[in-house]
Amino acid sequence: MEKNKFKIFITGFFNAGKTTLIHTLDDKAISVETKLAEEYEPGKTHTTTGFDLGRLVWVRPNLNFDTEGVLMSKSEYFRDKKEYSGWHIINVELKGSPGQIQFKAVRHILGRGSDGVILLIDGCDLANIGNALVIREEITTNLGKNIPLNIIANKADREDYYGNEMISDLIGEEVYKGSVLDNIGIKDAIINTLKIIVNKSNDNFNLKGKVVA
Repeated sequence: MEKNKFKIFITGFFNAGKTTLIHTLDDKAISVETKLAEEYEPGKTHTTTGFDLGRLVWVRPNLNFDTEGVLMSKSEYFRDKKEYSGWHIINVELKGSPGQIQFKAVRHILGRGSDGVILLIDGCDLANIGNALVIREEITTNLGKNIPLNIIANKADREDYYGNEMISDLIGEEVYKGSVLDNIGIKDAIINTLKIIVNKSNDNFNLKGKVVA
């Protein structure tokens, strides 16, 4: 773990919304994708076959555990940084993985060195939820059972969303209700993960770090 920098692994099964999540939060995010042979569903024409990479800044006025602070893209931070003078700064790297089962080895490589995990699932697809459980097992095998991890049930904006209660029962733990398109729930899940990482860490994050260019 680098001081003043956390790495969050964004993973989940195919079509869960991982790439959209990262690009919603970081307007300068990059992705290595391949065009699908045919449109999977309306708007789904590409899939990640390499990785997604986004960079954010998490700033807090104090280091109290309950302090949420603000999570924003680097461009947002540099635009408004005078507002956050004297605040505590953490650089956050989001690294997304391909979701198809055959990319297990790629996920293993991309997940190395992660400080925390966001597992994204398609809350409108029961098969996607089942496959997400397989990927969660991968995570605990590769990164350990104590890795800070939160689950977002995506697509809560749709009428066919199964609902948090049902999804939580299927997963076996509480999930965040989210929509990566509408930026609902995803910052909450990431900030909670970051707070757990800070709380678990023995490093001293009292230093007011700088944003990495």
